[in-house]
Amino acid sequence: MLELTIGEAAIACGGLLCANRDVLFKRIGSITIDSRKVLPDSLFIALHGEHIDGHRFIPAAMNSGAACVMSEVSVSYPHIRVRNTRIAMQKLAAYMRAKSGIPVLAVVGSVGKTSTRRMLSCVLGEKYNLLSTEGNFNNEYGLPQTLFRLEDTNDFAVLELGISNFGEMDRLGEIAKPNYALYTNIGNMHLENLGDRDGVLKAKTELIPHIAKDGMLFFNGEDDKLRSFVSPVPVTYFGMDESYPVYPSSIEQSGLNCTNFDLHFPDAVLPVSLPALGIHMVRNAVAAATVGLHLGLTPEQIVHGIESYTPVGHRGRIIELGDFTIVDDCYNAGPDSMRASINTLPHTGRRLALLGDMLELGETSPMLHYDLGKFAAEAKLDMLFTVGNLSEKITEGAKASGLNESYHLDEKDAAKFIISKLQKGDVLLVKASRGMLFEKLIDKITEELK
Repeated sequence: MLELTIGEAAIACGGLLCANRDVLFKRIGSITIDSRKVLPDSLFIALHGEHIDGHRFIPAAMNSGAACVMSEVSVSYPHIRVRNTRIAMQKLAAYMRAKSGIPVLAVVGSVGKTSTRRMLSCVLGEKYNLLSTEGNFNNEYGLPQTLFRLEDTNDFAVLELGISNFGEMDRLGEIAKPNYALYTNIGNMHLENLGDRDGVLKAKTELIPHIAKDGMLFFNGEDDKLRSFVSPVPVTYFGMDESYPVYPSSIEQSGLNCTNFDLHFPDAVLPVSLPALGIHMVRNAVAAATVGLHLGLTPEQIVHGIESYTPVGHRGRIIELGDFTIVDDCYNAGPDSMRASINTLPHTGRRLALLGDMLELGETSPMLHYDLGKFAAEAKLDMLFTVGNLSEKITEGAKASGLNESYHLDEKDAAKFIISKLQKGDVLLVKASRGMLFEKLIDKITEELK
């Protein structure tokens, strides 16, 4: 991490250092909110979690070698006393970001943030030593932990920013202070809090006042909400046709692990073999290429970066099981990402889907689930399975639109029933909101088939 003393940290977060004078100039080796990850000379931040109060673990953190703790109460160890450890942590992260002085690109949107951020990291990593968000560390707790990993050798940062309510993006922007921001789309996500897509747009664009004066926004030009947004910051649009500065052509899927296309730059056309599935991944590549071109990368560097992309976690992971294939895309789901994933299924064999509830959609939830079922039928799925209370509407919509082989299942019986329906050459898409824990269903299916 960047060089930081305990005294400096106390000033940065507005806290009171309660320790001997010799602690004041002691260098912090790492910062953590998890007492199990404390290393020698760590600063341990005691947060109030949803179920656990981190203050309980202060003795364990000190016994593991922490140099100091950040606490809301007085303790018998060297500590920085603050009123609110969450707010103090965010102030310290904002200080670290400012201290680094490096350009920051924020990745924002309803769908595809993580895949786009990873694609950007692959591309920009061809030129820059990057700090990039890991996992789902993209909220008011995760962003500070990402920034605490900053190193003196970093010269660029790609930070994913995720929200579910108004005000959150404003607070993330105050911490990250981006030079650039890329918006993937404005979709039907978190409608329980945000109401509708206009509310989503309003919440997501709270970031824009925090963009540097000489900064740039990169908008998906095919998103109607983004296209009509009047921005005080200059905007470069990206998209899939020749009206954009970078665009693809001759898109062909090669099996389940590769999509081939030609990528058009202002002065070059280069072939690309993207090791990922689907048109939405090509769009992510185009977004990354547009940013890369603006930031001085050559077309060759950009293509090399795109071709080094690898899917992560439960995002389009391909599981080969002898005669069958599972497309594990169960990390998260909303109406737009569900449709995109269904469209990735190849037409070489039977196309099946196991879909679950899409959460946090508010009053529109029944309609959105029903419409997804209609889409599944129109997309010519051969068979549809659903699990979850809300997803019964998916089945209803599918059957109403002619997909007769559509089954709403109880979770405990789902794996065996699905296996009984499988035939040689079938491809099964598995997707639901993260809270449905569909990875457990995948485990049950794979265990039965192995």
